[in-house]
Amino acid sequence: MNYTEDTPRAGEYLRLTLALLAKHNLSANPVNYTVWYEYVSGKNIKLKNAVDRLIRESLPLTNKKIETVYQAFVTDGDRIVISRLLTKVNLMLREITRHVAETEGDLAGHGQALDELAGQLKEVDDFEGVKDIIDQMMDTTKAIIRSGSELQNKMEVSSKDLSQLHRELEISQQEARTDSLTGLANRRGLEKRMELERIRARQNNAAFSVILMDIDYFKKVNDTHGHLVGDSLLKGVARILMNQVRKNDMVARFGGEEFLVLLPETDMDGAYAVAEKIRRALAKKEWSIRESGKRIGRVTASMGIALYDMKETDAGVIERADRALYQAKHKGRNQVVVQPALAN
Repeated sequence: MNYTEDTPRAGEYLRLTLALLAKHNLSANPVNYTVWYEYVSGKNIKLKNAVDRLIRESLPLTNKKIETVYQAFVTDGDRIVISRLLTKVNLMLREITRHVAETEGDLAGHGQALDELAGQLKEVDDFEGVKDIIDQMMDTTKAIIRSGSELQNKMEVSSKDLSQLHRELEISQQEARTDSLTGLANRRGLEKRMELERIRARQNNAAFSVILMDIDYFKKVNDTHGHLVGDSLLKGVARILMNQVRKNDMVARFGGEEFLVLLPETDMDGAYAVAEKIRRALAKKEWSIRESGKRIGRVTASMGIALYDMKETDAGVIERADRALYQAKHKGRNQVVVQPALAN
């Protein structure tokens, strides 16, 4: 984020931001403030369009929904990783191009291909673009090696470097889609998987289910025992969740103390059985602080379930699961509520 406006304009943005926070009954935390500041300044068009869509839905704008917008359109962790990878790719491309230019022989076609890659490199802004450039560079170096030119030894080294860079790209992609605290998938990872499951559901005519889970009274744990204990509890809950699902299911940290379980080719009854198994496993465990031995006691969770409707978006099925979760909280917590599929 780069805020360079003058003081009067910044003051006006501040006034508008605070007014919108008050209008939508949102707390003035850094995430909410940043999203609405970007919104009123008009700097972030994609963010503004996303917020406008939420407003048009006429549903309450919750802190969680605003955090979703923040994660999607404000955080720049991916861009930092991509920039670092592009720097390495660019340096390697220059080195290979220099070796080709210094060598006589029938390598003009390879030099032209490398020049074209250098031009493409300027337009890359995502992981898939980086991967495509690396793949093309690897193809070119392999072609040079096959040509039997005096560059062969140098190109073999470059090919090994590119292979290493390819592995680094895969690791970076995985890290970008993983929650650093729990090791579960984060929202980005969840989005990619749900996109695949939507396609698979339509191809196989077998819908998937989602379970949205929220730890009951988690704030009380943080307030009483501190955030480090709260973080430890989140990691423990994540382990329990992973132990209760199948290998091809996905567990993601959805935000804060919320988790989402994606169950491919699973109907509502099957999802309810999984949710109940998770609820019972959590409810029977006695939690304590390892260092001091102080007991925290039992921790429960509330869950909402929704079955994918074949026509709706990822956000649609999650929104219905969220409504069911709200009902579970409203009815007393430590229970599972099912949200019926949309009417055809």
